[in-house]
Amino acid sequence: MRLRALHLGNVRKFAGQRASITGIGDGITVVSEANEFGKSTFFDALHALFFEKYSSAAKPVKNLQPYARGAVEVAAEIETDAGHFRVEKTFLKGSGSARVLRLPGEAVVAQDDEAERWLLDLLGSDKNGPAGLLWVRQGVTDLAVDSKVDGARQLDERRDLLSSVSGEIDAMTGGRRMDRVMKRVAEELKGLVTATGKPTGAWRTLNTDIAGMKEDLAALTAQIDRLSGALAARRQVEAQLAHLDQEEARAIRGAALAKAEVDFANAKAHAGQVDRAAQTHRLAEIEAQAARDKLDVFLAAVERLTTAQAAVTQAQDVLRDAMRETGQRDSMLTQMRATRSEAQQAVSQARADQEAARKQAEARAARVRADDLKNWLQQIEDAQKTRDAAHAKVAASSATPEWLRRVEEAQSDVAAQTATLAAHAATLRMTYDGEARALRDGSPLPGGQDLALHGAVELTLPGIGTLSLQVPEVSDTDLTRAMSTRDDLLATAAASDIQDARDLTAQRAVAEQERDTADAILTTLAPGGPDGLRAQMAAAELAAGEVNDTPLPEPEALTKTLDRAQAADIEAQATLTVAETAATQAREAAIRAQAAADAAQQALDMARAAAGAEDTREAVKTELIRANAVAADALKTTATALATLREKAPDMVTAEAEVTRARTAIRAADEQTQKARIRVAELSAEIRALSEAGIEETRDTLAGELDTARARAARFAAKAAALQRLQAALDAERTAARDTYFGPVQAELKPLLSILYDDAGLQFDSDSLLPAGLTRAETEETLDRLSGGTQEQIAILTRLAFARLFKRQGRHMPIVLDDALVYSDDGRIVRMFTALTRVAQDQQILVFTCRTMAFLSLGGTRPEVTIRDL
Repeated sequence: MRLRALHLGNVRKFAGQRASITGIGDGITVVSEANEFGKSTFFDALHALFFEKYSSAAKPVKNLQPYARGAVEVAAEIETDAGHFRVEKTFLKGSGSARVLRLPGEAVVAQDDEAERWLLDLLGSDKNGPAGLLWVRQGVTDLAVDSKVDGARQLDERRDLLSSVSGEIDAMTGGRRMDRVMKRVAEELKGLVTATGKPTGAWRTLNTDIAGMKEDLAALTAQIDRLSGALAARRQVEAQLAHLDQEEARAIRGAALAKAEVDFANAKAHAGQVDRAAQTHRLAEIEAQAARDKLDVFLAAVERLTTAQAAVTQAQDVLRDAMRETGQRDSMLTQMRATRSEAQQAVSQARADQEAARKQAEARAARVRADDLKNWLQQIEDAQKTRDAAHAKVAASSATPEWLRRVEEAQSDVAAQTATLAAHAATLRMTYDGEARALRDGSPLPGGQDLALHGAVELTLPGIGTLSLQVPEVSDTDLTRAMSTRDDLLATAAASDIQDARDLTAQRAVAEQERDTADAILTTLAPGGPDGLRAQMAAAELAAGEVNDTPLPEPEALTKTLDRAQAADIEAQATLTVAETAATQAREAAIRAQAAADAAQQALDMARAAAGAEDTREAVKTELIRANAVAADALKTTATALATLREKAPDMVTAEAEVTRARTAIRAADEQTQKARIRVAELSAEIRALSEAGIEETRDTLAGELDTARARAARFAAKAAALQRLQAALDAERTAARDTYFGPVQAELKPLLSILYDDAGLQFDSDSLLPAGLTRAETEETLDRLSGGTQEQIAILTRLAFARLFKRQGRHMPIVLDDALVYSDDGRIVRMFTALTRVAQDQQILVFTCRTMAFLSLGGTRPEVTIRDL
């Protein structure tokens, strides 16, 4: 079970409010809040949720109710192997209620008593064992409890836990009767074994005979084992052969090959269809081109006819028209070439824009990365400055706690010496009725105050005279010495007085805390040092280049622009080709017109013959245009058919591989069958050779003789062993029982103890099943003689070990610590953090603490704590 969230409604200090802790992690989770925040309220509410019945009005439940009264609501979100659940209880509202909901969706799994049974199954105990063994309340530093009932329950839980992983202890006793038994046993042993425990007399002779029989029997057994192995091997090979020879298996392999060959043939056939469709498409292309050529030839013939007719009547006009036509065609060609050049430039520009946008996007990303790294480095530099300044303050200050203690002791000494002088001085109090005042050394004495007098004192009383007093002198040497000592100590740290000394010491403590916090921040931000981050920032700034803030076009828009430019380029290329052809034809027409000026009539006749009869000319033109359109449609149809066939084409390489695999499988099965037949023949020959020797009968006879001899030897050995065990039964049993019983928890404790103490071990009390002493450097100390911090650390480490034992049983229980480690010094608390982190690798630990700075080194997850009104 793992906790994921806690929710309290109207619980103790959260009267009329809902308080929640969410985001509890798998390992260590630290809830760090100030005193009086309500951490113990969360702890007690969690305990009540799991271990108090919803209908209870017992003291632990009553203590959750605020002064304003009202129902108490407690809920926890948990994760188990079965999924995520929300367990919630309402106390002190009627008879109360309980529910278990499955998350997400909040489907009800169990209610009231069924919900209690669900929790009981989850915890695996009808006691408060896991909470008592693993949950540490605020102020608890040991494993014992004040309540006899709770103590008995926890003892039962520890006994159940340790017994389940190590077994029960057999009770052993002894005394003077045991001494007499031991003496009798020693006498009996003399006739059976030597002083070193070796057999003697008849037992030794019998052992020699047994050794010979064992050698013979081992040889026979080896032969029988060989025979048995051969029989088993033959059965196995015959079973394999039968499986290979099964008609059904052969049929399956044959069917697989046939299907693969059919699939391959279909793939080849489809490939043939694709090839034929491609050939048809090529023919359609040729026919379409021929139709276009016929139409162009006819149109040219008609044009030539018109030209020839004009040439007959006016050859020069035709030549002039031809030259004009040539000029127009050349002009159009020039225009088309310019259009093509512009289209090519548009494509190049679109590609350049796309590349520029890509580089600008990369540069902006690099700039963002550089800015992030710069901010990070600034934080690191700020932390370094803070650390260096704090370190300098610490180094420059001598106001340590030890120095302050000595100053306060010196101040106490000064106060004591001052009090001593005051106790030996005479006291004078003046009370005046009128305006006149007594004078001392020319100064008026105040009225209504006690004045301490030492030595010779002379007072002037106006209007009366002079009053002389003689007070016994008391030495102020000790006071002077005390004040000198105090002033010297104050001067060590440049303090003016005791309050200044206290302020300086507090300032030094604050500087130390600032230094440690800055070190923690530097370790977190730059564990490898800031140089690596600076190198990353330099690389990012270099990659940023000449970045600007001009809005970048959308990549999709740039792609569309490039596509349009490429389409326009293709169209311009086609138009240019047509223009080049037309220009060439026009020039040729002009040349022909110039060369055929004298033969215009012949050209006219030839043009008429080419164009055909005038009455059929329009019909021919219409037919040629129709034929050209039909050929174009046929070309589109064949292209569509070819694309469809190619899209539906099966994977011929896979089909061929499947044929190869099926053929290989049949061949491998045939080879395996042949090998199996040969192996059966070899094993049969070996079995016949071993069976004819009659080794089993010989073995059985020898085994009977050996059993008889062993039985005699066993009686000798049993008697000797029984007597030997009796000699040391009590100590052996007690030692074995203790090691077996506490072995698992000691195994879990050993690596944890080694983090705090080198070569240390815990001794457990057999009655309480709790640690009773600590051994360090071969010195054993009882637990009650250890310091409070050491006792606290051992108590928590023992709970960690118990948690590991619960996990062995499949009962994953979270560890909950409420303001623990209050007596641990700075060094020990860091090592305890290491122990907690080690266990938290596969164990959930929830820590409540008010020591924010001290627990900063623990790391872990910091959950979200929220409080809102109901």
